[in-house]
Amino acid sequence: MRKNKSITYNNILELWLNNKSNIKIQSKLNYESLILNYLKNTIGNKLITKITKDDIKKLLFSLKDKIAISTQKKLIYIIKTSFSYAYNNKYCDYIDLTDIKFKSSNKIMFILSKEEQSILENRLKEKVNIRKICLLLCLYTGLRVGEVAGLKWEDIDFSNKSLIIKRTIIRIKNQNKNNSNKTFLIESTPKSETSRRIIPIPNFIIKLLYEFKKNDNYFLLSNSEKLYDPRYLEAFYTRMLRNCNIKNNKFHTLRHTFATRSIESKMDIKTLSEILGHSSVEITLKLYVHPTYEMKKASLENLVEYMAI
Repeated sequence: MRKNKSITYNNILELWLNNKSNIKIQSKLNYESLILNYLKNTIGNKLITKITKDDIKKLLFSLKDKIAISTQKKLIYIIKTSFSYAYNNKYCDYIDLTDIKFKSSNKIMFILSKEEQSILENRLKEKVNIRKICLLLCLYTGLRVGEVAGLKWEDIDFSNKSLIIKRTIIRIKNQNKNNSNKTFLIESTPKSETSRRIIPIPNFIIKLLYEFKKNDNYFLLSNSEKLYDPRYLEAFYTRMLRNCNIKNNKFHTLRHTFATRSIESKMDIKTLSEILGHSSVEITLKLYVHPTYEMKKASLENLVEYMAI
């Protein structure tokens, strides 16, 4: 027998979220934000029994070019699992959402050209400081901004010329209404199990890091045990781009650039996927590898050469 017939989808979302007791605090806050921004005032106010598959499809279609792929995936996860929760707890009839998905976007992510990367690298190697080294590290390892902000000196293995990712720094929403700060920093575990990884470090960066080595318990960027705000490194990156007369772009461009340069230099996709901390090579290919004009041109020239044999 079905339960309360007057329950809304917003009510279901609240029950579903409260039922997820084993998730990380940042994941829960992320879900709350997505619900607030995309579901609460769209289909959220509707009765759960009145929402159709077409309603969900129309909502996703209206958002497909407005939000990032990672956000799309999380939103679909919320919708599918919350409706499954509603059905299993007899709040609504079964709706088959297995084929619900966003249509692929044609949006191309920005990467630095080889010339732009060379200009930036040369500037970073002038009057070297730890922030410049960390930007170089991102260019040659594909680290996320929270991951590089979370690096401590104990994570750098100078003997084996490698680093280990075992924490990340993130900013989360403050739930204490009596506190004037809307957000605050926390040290968290990596994004996923595959995000915890060991990454080789190029020789020239190891040498630069060695010159700045501090106490093992200190974060590289704060030079203390105090958490370093990733936004500070993002702001520094923006200033470096301005100094190099390079078009402003997001910090994540460094990760995209690393992935593309790696493919250009013939790194195998499995190795790249593990360095980036992805769970599958499909994610790497879809999200981070963007064929450049030079790559396309070289491929066509190889085809012409092959056909001439």
